[in-house]
Amino acid sequence: MKSKQLIQVLILILISNFTFGQEAQKVILSDSDDYYFKFIPKNKPIGVLVIINGGGENPSDVMKQITLHKLAVEKNMIVIFPAINDDTEELKLLDTIFKQLTEKYNVPKDKFILGGLSGGGMLSLTYAETANKGKHNTFIIPKAVFAIDPPLDYAHLYYQSKRDVERNFSQAAVNEGKWLMNGFIKKYGGTPEEVPKEYVKGSIYSHSEKDGGNAKYLINTPVRIYTEPGIEWQMKNRQRDLYDLNCIDISAMINLLQLQVNKDAEIVVTHNKGVRLDGTKHPHSWSVMDSNDCLEWILKQLE
Repeated sequence: MKSKQLIQVLILILISNFTFGQEAQKVILSDSDDYYFKFIPKNKPIGVLVIINGGGENPSDVMKQITLHKLAVEKNMIVIFPAINDDTEELKLLDTIFKQLTEKYNVPKDKFILGGLSGGGMLSLTYAETANKGKHNTFIIPKAVFAIDPPLDYAHLYYQSKRDVERNFSQAAVNEGKWLMNGFIKKYGGTPEEVPKEYVKGSIYSHSEKDGGNAKYLINTPVRIYTEPGIEWQMKNRQRDLYDLNCIDISAMINLLQLQVNKDAEIVVTHNKGVRLDGTKHPHSWSVMDSNDCLEWILKQLE
């Protein structure tokens, strides 16, 4: 074989190896419809990044909107995308996946970072709070958590949903509001007026509680939350004001954590960055997170 041909073959081999390391491998969990995608680095993994989809989307949708997973695997992180839907037993599913990863790849249990958009961010924060409540509540204790515009105070979310229904301005907001209100009443056994303690017990953060409710379990966890208020868009498209937005509780919780001396609690507020997968403007979107910036923060937490 001529030297030029040999060089070409070697280049093809290197490219194919690199591509294989970047491809998503689908893992179907036995005896269930649950699955997740994983990206495995070529070298020894330094940690695991868990990216969780929001409501109404799947992992494939998320992969089209961010580059965080590609950047992370190049830095020798295992990256997984659990498929979360309304029927998923969420914490149990995550524990099953985490157990598989630690056993197969020998990744330390203290090197997991969780994050996601909206419901995915809520699940990431809820997992961290549950883990920090007791050593045996979850399989791992997250090293850090990031989230994109997650609702935090469920009483606040209930009342915001009620206002959307009463305003009857946006059919999308009305439908979502009815769905959320019915879901909360079914889950907690009533409205926030009727069973306030149940909403505090279930919420990630409760503004009504001096200690923030469950937020107190994040005092020692690095937390970064991205949010884009997009008040112009919200008023024009949903007839919502600042009292209706997630950024109110996000800023309040991060402020509380900082007051409680969590030096690694951060809020990142963006403007006019929110764009959905179909190209339409929407402040509640993956695009408000800068993947390069987020990866720098993640790697800092793993040091």
